[in-house]
Amino acid sequence: MYEDVLALLHKTNVSYEKFEHEPVLDYETDRIVRERLGLQGTPSKSLFLKSKAGDYYVFFTLEGTRLNRGEMKELTGERLSLCSADELRDKTGCTPGCVAPFGYAHDVTIIVDNAIYTYDKILITPGVPEFTIELSTEELKKILLTCPNTVLEYKQKES
Repeated sequence: MYEDVLALLHKTNVSYEKFEHEPVLDYETDRIVRERLGLQGTPSKSLFLKSKAGDYYVFFTLEGTRLNRGEMKELTGERLSLCSADELRDKTGCTPGCVAPFGYAHDVTIIVDNAIYTYDKILITPGVPEFTIELSTEELKKILLTCPNTVLEYKQKES
């Protein structure tokens, strides 16, 4: 997955920075690494999901956002649940806790939380815990337009 993410970054010729650091597998380590490296981007997270029909989805959102299964069902027409760690590894090669937002085979649908675009820069994982990529949300849009995947936009409903 790591190589697929980097290949897509190069293919789209976007500007980004890649940072190498100790493995990040929890929010506290992530916070410490961001502070130490002076990262300016907003932290994101991606969840790898599966429908009962066997379709796969990646929900790309901001760190701290909770998955609203009802809204996901409205958007996709399917009830989605998190994949197990084993299924995640088998299908994507991603380390659990390090799901990349893009770089997947065409049969994986990417769901992007529109809240991401309210920030100038975003931090993503390329599928492995030892690297973080920082890029502008404008560059992110270019990448998503180039992906072979169906990309759906998610907008959280006002409560």
